[in-house]
Amino acid sequence: MIPRRSLIGLGGLVLLAGCAPDDDGPVADVTRGPWHGTHLEGGGSPLPDVTLTDQDGNPYNLARDPATPAVALFFGYTNCPDVCPGIMADMATAKRRLPEGLVDDVTLIVVTTDPARDTPEVLKSYLSRVDDTFIGLTGDLEVIKPAALSLGIDITEGKQLPSGGYEVDHGTYVLGFGSDRTLQVVWNGLSAAELREDYERLVAL
Repeated sequence: MIPRRSLIGLGGLVLLAGCAPDDDGPVADVTRGPWHGTHLEGGGSPLPDVTLTDQDGNPYNLARDPATPAVALFFGYTNCPDVCPGIMADMATAKRRLPEGLVDDVTLIVVTTDPARDTPEVLKSYLSRVDDTFIGLTGDLEVIKPAALSLGIDITEGKQLPSGGYEVDHGTYVLGFGSDRTLQVVWNGLSAAELREDYERLVAL
């Protein structure tokens, strides 16, 4: 795994972590206030203006296509051994527990960090088991990596496995964007109940 570090600087976050629970969070010019996650006063980096491919094979622009006031974004992959499924399950559970009038106000998005294996068909099958309200996105790694890095998420190929496969190291933070599509809150290791409360705060921004 690559070292776990976090740094806020020059208008954005750099959140470097392996595909394992993160030990620390952003450390400067942020406030928790009523939030469970780390709230960025004034907002951070915008959602990248990149077009990827969703699990149905359709183009999807990260910056323009979400139609809800709030977006919860995660970078992960379907062959992730344990951490990614747990994080995504909590994201989905938090959304399902929102008041009825708010459930449709949050878009859950996962962008694969392993597009070589995560085709639209693979993502669709995987998300049908996790939660089919997720939008799953894949595309060229040369597009995904700089988009992720613009939000502070680093992606690198990890160790080779005895099976011949490989792991992918990536930041395991969940990123929350408000209606202005700038980064408002970073979540790390929260419960579904805490995420649900922060989803409500994010919708209300």
